Amino acid sequence: MERIKLLKEVRAMKKLTLLGLGSIFLLAGSSKAGPLIDFEASIGAIQQKPRGYVSYEAESDNDRIDVKNDARLGDKTKPWAKFKLEHPIPVIPNIKLAYMPMKFDGSGVLTRDINWGGRTYQANADFNLSVKLDRVDTTLYYNFPFIKTATAGKLDVEFGLNVRTIMFDGKLSGIEKVTGQSISESKSITLPIPMGHLAAEIRPISQVSLVGELNYISYSKNTYYDYATGLRLNSHGLLRTPLKPFVEVGYRYEKLKIDEQDVKTDLKVKGLYGLVGVRF
Repeated sequence: MERIKLLKEVRAMKKLTLLGLGSIFLLAGSSKAGPLIDFEASIGAIQQKPRGYVSYEAESDNDRIDVKNDARLGDKTKPWAKFKLEHPIPVIPNIKLAYMPMKFDGSGVLTRDINWGGRTYQANADFNLSVKLDRVDTTLYYNFPFIKTATAGKLDVEFGLNVRTIMFDGKLSGIEKVTGQSISESKSITLPIPMGHLAAEIRPISQVSLVGELNYISYSKNTYYDYATGLRLNSHGLLRTPLKPFVEVGYRYEKLKIDEQDVKTDLKVKGLYGLVGVRF
């Protein structure tokens, strides 16, 4: 009986969820609902050029692995997806979601002995390094009151809190100094990092706007920030449809200096990006 009751409750929840989603998209597609709920979705690609170092259970600065000079980590181009929802309720924050995978692989020959994960890797031997830094952004924000209205829509400023969840994985393979055997040590951690968030859009004319955002936090031995700035071409006023496509190109810079759970990094990742999306 309990199982039957649980199945009925699950079915009821599914129906309510589908009904709610259907109502939201119906409102979003309605011309009357335009001032009430605004959606924005975009997807594209971003260059990721890493610089800096990474270490795990390092005993000294000598155990830091330079990702470019030692491991020769190559530049990557990865997808970047973003979603944004704004509503007119003053107390409840608006929300932005974003996902960006980040993974680098490289190899080289160690010029010195390296301590990684409690084991000593032999100098003058081949090694491979893999670093993954996938992240999910969940941003709760508000629009500065009256600015958009006072500027007739030419300026919009947002402020709030961004929680960036980083899925870190660092793996080093090489030759152990003591035994001369091939070894591999890895470390995985998930870090939810709260960051202050500030964003702005300047639209001198309806079809062109300058966009930018900044996320920042500094505490203890950790400093983490990123900024992005871009040029957006809008179809506003050109198409008489609820969907308003746009194209955005720009530049993004990220600095990740962390000291958590025996993992130390001081990484910089930068590159150009391009996005296509719609507002509705």
